[in-house]
Amino acid sequence: EFVSELAASNGPVVLVGADIPDIQPRHIEAAFQKLGSHDAVFGPAADGGYWLVGFRRRPVTPSPFAPVRWSSEHALADTVANFDRRHGVAYCNVLRDIDDGAALADYVSSRRGIISTKLQGMNR
Repeated sequence: EFVSELAASNGPVVLVGADIPDIQPRHIEAAFQKLGSHDAVFGPAADGGYWLVGFRRRPVTPSPFAPVRWSSEHALADTVANFDRRHGVAYCNVLRDIDDGAALADYVSSRRGIISTKLQGMNR
């Protein structure tokens, strides 16, 4: 469905995954700023995919999302390869997305101290 949303837009448009726990408003703002001087912007995910995609206008290539090896470490590289070098592609910060239970467990483990501190503050 997101492909039809992007295709219907005259831009700029940015789509973000719903599984990005560390996303902040500044990340979205940075993506729109990058679209001021680039045709496309991607937010790389730590696993080789991406958590954000945006276009200044309608996609500059007929099929920016095909062929792409989705749900793999190649998703971002495959998508970017669909763009002609004349069209500028920019990147945002690398963020982690939560695609499965293992990724969620890894995220919670990496944030255990932060989560514990926040919970302690709530109990006061």
